[in-house]
Amino acid sequence: MQKLLPILLTGILIISACSSNSAPVLPVMLPNTAQANSEQASDGSCENNLLPVAKGAAWVYSSTGGPNGDFTYSDTITETRPGGFTLTSNFPNQKVEQAWICTPEGLVAYQLGGGTTASVSMQNMISGFKTLEVSGLSLPASIAPGQTWNYKLTMEGSVATPEGATQSPGTFDLEMQELGSETITVPAGTFNATRIQATFNAQISVDFQGSQVPYMVNGTSIVWYAPGVGYVKSIENIDFSGSSFTSTTELQTYSIP
Repeated sequence: MQKLLPILLTGILIISACSSNSAPVLPVMLPNTAQANSEQASDGSCENNLLPVAKGAAWVYSSTGGPNGDFTYSDTITETRPGGFTLTSNFPNQKVEQAWICTPEGLVAYQLGGGTTASVSMQNMISGFKTLEVSGLSLPASIAPGQTWNYKLTMEGSVATPEGATQSPGTFDLEMQELGSETITVPAGTFNATRIQATFNAQISVDFQGSQVPYMVNGTSIVWYAPGVGYVKSIENIDFSGSSFTSTTELQTYSIP
């Protein structure tokens, strides 16, 4: 898991605890505008000091304290291409593919993915969301001391309810700031990591019995990235529609080709 977006969505969109033992694959869905941006970025580099983008790079994480209980998952870069790459996340009951593009300014995620997933379950409703519009950056190409940046994603998905499927719009707003470097120890080792604070707000509206019911998530997170390694730890303090929790995610093992 090498990005802020998926880390922070842990509280917003709860990972589906599917009854099936199989792991459904959610396909990458890039809107036409994203395809065009990807072509324009084909001359750019995916190199990033805080996220090594290499085919076969893999990370294993453990997450504790969240609404889904304790679990382990893995992230793997399964495809690299001019101007972008695909990150595949394997959770206990499902697999998610997430498309990223590389621009001269930095890396941009085009789906919900990684530590949370584009297929989500909220109060027993499963929804598969597609991206309508993305602005800002997930991770800048370089980060100056104290630098701030923003990321916004607009999405839409079909939600299964007792009354049938309904289209649900959603938004995710994220503001980040670099807070300096510090030494941090996780099961995978000890690293001199960059500390990033993120403040986020997300909302998904579900049509239930003729009324739009909003599901909102607000919170702050501290995320640590180690140069040449990627995302190594996060602590999230999240309010999910009135229910608060603190979750911790730590890197267990990693392999960078």
